[in-house]
Amino acid sequence: IFYLYQNKNTLLFRFYFFPFLVLLFAPAIVASQPISFKGTIKTEKSIPLKNASLDIMVSILHNAISGPVVYNETQTISTDSIGNYILSIGSGKTISGMVDSIIWSDDSYFLKVISDTEKTRQPYFSYATQLRSPTDLSSENIEGVAVADSSKGWGTIKIVNTKGRMPRKITIDLTTNYVNLSYPADTYPIYRHYEWFDDDRNGLGNSFMLTYNEKTAHAFWENTMKLGEVKLYPKAFQELLINRLDNSRIEFVLTKPIEVMNHSQTYAIKGPWKLIYFIEW
Repeated sequence: IFYLYQNKNTLLFRFYFFPFLVLLFAPAIVASQPISFKGTIKTEKSIPLKNASLDIMVSILHNAISGPVVYNETQTISTDSIGNYILSIGSGKTISGMVDSIIWSDDSYFLKVISDTEKTRQPYFSYATQLRSPTDLSSENIEGVAVADSSKGWGTIKIVNTKGRMPRKITIDLTTNYVNLSYPADTYPIYRHYEWFDDDRNGLGNSFMLTYNEKTAHAFWENTMKLGEVKLYPKAFQELLINRLDNSRIEFVLTKPIEVMNHSQTYAIKGPWKLIYFIEW
């Protein structure tokens, strides 16, 4: 067929064949800000799957664990000596959807990680968890602002729990900035959005962090009192933690920042910081 078209329909051949090459060799679309997640893989007998390379399928679902899939991809991951793995959602081979196009404020989202069913020589596993809980904008909830002066880049925020019961969700927006100490006049703004939710109110919740700065990734943690990190490089500058959570008081701690080395340059949080919180019951 190629020989026949080569002489009679050269332009037609080129028109249809070139797009095929583009689709065949086009690189996978990688999210500009993927979601970092640390998980553990166990066998059906609850034994950690150690030092294994696994092909997986990752899905983000809307509204329910059985809801519509808004993003789907395949990846290969490796577990360590205790079965842990690091997943960068949005960095695999995209099947459908785009991580960067998800409207996170639109209700609940769930994460599902399963064995790639096309790979038959590996152990089967399936894991699902809630990635985000919807926000209730009721006037009965508590909101406020905490601001540091220019000389302090960390601190503890104490809030009286007027409801007398454990909160269901805590949302915090943090703004600050960092500086390259070699060029202190050049500061860089940092913005983070943290959502920690604990639907069963046992004091340990899931935490979802959104970041819209360059070089950074969103992140997700499970069963934690950690709201998230302030991070632009592999090592975080500081963390935002829930220090106390009970029926009488809620305390957040923005830990004392550390200096970070990157490409022989030293970076540090300069501050001041501003923290806007919204607490739901």
